[in-house]
Amino acid sequence: MASLHRSPSVHSIPLEDEKNGNGRAEMVETISQTHERVEEEGAWASAKKNPKVIFYSMAACISSMLWGFDIGVNSISVALPAFKMVFGYEYEGELLISATWNALWTAMTSLGMLIGSIICGWVSDRHGRRLGFGIGSAISLLGVGLEYAAKEPGMLLAGKIINGLSLGFFLTLGSTYASEIAPTALRPSLTAAVNLFINTGQLMAIGIGNTRFAIMLPSSYKVIFAAQWAFPCFIGVLAMFMPESPWYLLRKGQTEQAKKSLQRLHLKTADTTSILEEIQASIAAENAIADIQKNTSYWDCFRGTNWRRTRISCGMFAVQQFTGIAFYSQALYFLGISGLPTALTFQLALGGFGVAMLGNIVSWFIMNYIGRRPLLLTGILLNGLCLMSVGVAGCFTSMAALYYIGYVMNFAQLFYAPTVGAVSWTISAEVSSVNVRAKTQSLAIGTNALVSWAMNFVAPYLINTDQANLGGKAAFVWMALSFVSLAWAWFEVPELKDRTFAELDEIFARVTSTRKFKQAMVASSLSSNLKDVSS
Repeated sequence: MASLHRSPSVHSIPLEDEKNGNGRAEMVETISQTHERVEEEGAWASAKKNPKVIFYSMAACISSMLWGFDIGVNSISVALPAFKMVFGYEYEGELLISATWNALWTAMTSLGMLIGSIICGWVSDRHGRRLGFGIGSAISLLGVGLEYAAKEPGMLLAGKIINGLSLGFFLTLGSTYASEIAPTALRPSLTAAVNLFINTGQLMAIGIGNTRFAIMLPSSYKVIFAAQWAFPCFIGVLAMFMPESPWYLLRKGQTEQAKKSLQRLHLKTADTTSILEEIQASIAAENAIADIQKNTSYWDCFRGTNWRRTRISCGMFAVQQFTGIAFYSQALYFLGISGLPTALTFQLALGGFGVAMLGNIVSWFIMNYIGRRPLLLTGILLNGLCLMSVGVAGCFTSMAALYYIGYVMNFAQLFYAPTVGAVSWTISAEVSSVNVRAKTQSLAIGTNALVSWAMNFVAPYLINTDQANLGGKAAFVWMALSFVSLAWAWFEVPELKDRTFAELDEIFARVTSTRKFKQAMVASSLSSNLKDVSS
């Protein structure tokens, strides 16, 4: 059996305590054996044994595609001439969208996401992940309907806010559900799939918009709005048939239902009884270490060791926004009013999102080898340097500088997607405590929405020609935020690679410093080492 030796110099915790006695030792033994099997079989072997888990995880993460599509719709619609004719105005002989409405349409979607994520945390913890997906789908159908019917800015804003509520549900549940049903070896790839689907949604929206910019009728943009209906319809049907999360069921004491769920998630040859016991052991170990009551509240996310974990989970999405998403999402509109041909801006956008999808797929393979922390730090640094180069180019007025800005703004995904874009979702899902995972994830998505709201509200004012008119120099704002993010991540975000949830509980409970996290030895590792010595 493989040894899980970490480092003999790190403190360990006792295998038993006054509260848990022999039961604690048995839990550790079960978790140790589970982790050893994970190390032996690896991600590829685990993937071959868990096709149904992969299917349901990917299907759940498809819900996040709607956010990518929504981002794409916002970017495309304000760049379409027909949309400008209905919702815009003329300024110095050029059709513009009001910076205020542009900011509100994007930023208030994020506000809806914030509210939706908070509601989702409560609903999904009390009534299950499936119902959360169903409610999110119903809300989205209504929001998209208002967007499609809108003939004036206020009604379009209402539709975007309501649709934002559903995005809060989908983004919270996609990564939560995938992290709960996926084996440890597959967890990073399946949670990182959220960002792949976000980019896929953006690519789909840009692809549709690329065929619409020459049409001068309202159908030019209405078709793009209507296409959003496909996502809530798919997720609504999926929610009727998908297995409930066994973690949720076991935390509610519904053991028989959890068994049935595991049987649906795994092949007939799988030992679902052993998997059930492993989940129970992890939940029991977390309860013993964190001493958290069965009925939790959002306040529990800020107590004890959970506060550090909540900070990291939420901070990951602030980092996503600080590295320039809001600025990059304005590329179509910004480059169009700056003088690049409209057809070229759409082609660059398509190429950029194609690169982003490839980058996300690459992240699945390198994350398990390189780790989360090195990818995150490298990605933040590279994005900061890209933004710096765009800012410098923005100081010049030549067409060469404009073309450089256009290419870099769209192909920055080459650095962002396989690093910050993918690893943020994985770290956020992995670092949260099992007992309050849905609530922590809802706070994380809420943070994403809040910071996104601020960034997206500011961006149009910085680039609009009738406002600050900074052009490419606006990149300096996000460059500064990127370097702030780099410093925060260096001191705060630990390496989570190859750790089970039970191991993370123990390491966080010992208040292990960030840079010693990777070498920290836990009780499960100690148990394995003792068996090696005795043999």
